[in-house]
Amino acid sequence: MELLNNLVGITNEFLWSKVLIIMLIVLGIYFTFRTNFVQFRFFGEMFRLLGDGAKGEKKEGAVSSFQAFCISTASRVGTGNIAGIAMAVVAGGPGSVFWMWLIALIGSASSFVESTLAQ
Repeated sequence: MELLNNLVGITNEFLWSKVLIIMLIVLGIYFTFRTNFVQFRFFGEMFRLLGDGAKGEKKEGAVSSFQAFCISTASRVGTGNIAGIAMAVVAGGPGSVFWMWLIALIGSASSFVESTLAQ
């Protein structure tokens, strides 16, 4: 039983520390190119749609773009994300903020593809 426990622990550590991070970065870059840099092309459109949805124009039975944004954000951001950023800044200093922004830009293409597939 101890052997199985050690094997699972080693496999878990390898997959969650090395393989997962590499796969997320590689797939984020892949989706960035495949979607022709969607996270940069539609940056202004994102703010326009959020502004239109926040104005409060209500249609019966419809979800505004701002409401969809809030629901999507609520499903993605939790206390772990907030505390994780605080811990990264404490442990890594201001340079960690740069790397978080860079990974966020790469990961946003993955998020776009994920949301598109979900619809």
